[in-house]
Amino acid sequence: MAPTQDSFPARTVELEDGRRLAFEERGNRDGFPVFRFHGTPGSRREQFPGEEATAGLGVRLITFDRPGYGRSDPRPGRTLLDVACDAARLADALGVDAFAVTGMSGGAPFALATAWSCPDRVTAVALTCGIGPLDRPGAFEGMHAPNAREFSCAAQEPERLESLLSGGSLAADLPADEVRAFGGIDGLGEALAPGLAEAARQGWAGVIADDLAFVRPWGFDLAAIAVPVSLWHGDRDSLVPFHHAEHLAARIPGAALHRCRGEGHLAMFGRQEEALASLLPQRIR
Repeated sequence: MAPTQDSFPARTVELEDGRRLAFEERGNRDGFPVFRFHGTPGSRREQFPGEEATAGLGVRLITFDRPGYGRSDPRPGRTLLDVACDAARLADALGVDAFAVTGMSGGAPFALATAWSCPDRVTAVALTCGIGPLDRPGAFEGMHAPNAREFSCAAQEPERLESLLSGGSLAADLPADEVRAFGGIDGLGEALAPGLAEAARQGWAGVIADDLAFVRPWGFDLAAIAVPVSLWHGDRDSLVPFHHAEHLAARIPGAALHRCRGEGHLAMFGRQEEALASLLPQRIR
């Protein structure tokens, strides 16, 4: 009998510095471990792919709230590599040695940081609509205006970022075609509600920490990532334009880029099962 969505309730571990890190497990408890890095904003409660698909793949899916999200204590000034360290400590606490990583949108840089910092533990990486470095020329080209404003503010006037975020609306700031892809606002809200409700538990702390990490130097060399990396990205994505995937794929040795023609950003929720399946040991060449 496959586990249900609530088979593995939210738990916390205490890290060496005394912070609590909240996480959730889904899928097959005896399956291959995969750490999933949620989007921005997001939380451990994101239900993509669904429980049945995750269990059917034989995956033990582990998702944690990054510091400042959900029930994880904040860590002011955290970097991509700080979060990668948290992932490694969580793996230690769970008795997990080798694992794969997957990240969607804002989760992608953290997945890559973990692969770089734990080369003897991470077996493969799968990214969907992943954001690339934002401190490079042309990073904002073709990007939906509200997203570009947010990241520009993070880079140039970080003290104004919370005010900017508080004055906006996630649904109103999304491109109309992205909303239509989910059957309108009601469909979008139903699909994303569990993850976003938990993401907002601490206000904007998590989003601000993510944005600041994205716009600064990432702190590691993409060319030094030595595990298989696969990327899925819609070529009609305006939230994170397709050239971000091209930039990453061109710099990560052997990276496989899957161009999803005619698809936008939120359509990548429908690619989560495919991405997860690519991480199974028998799929890795």
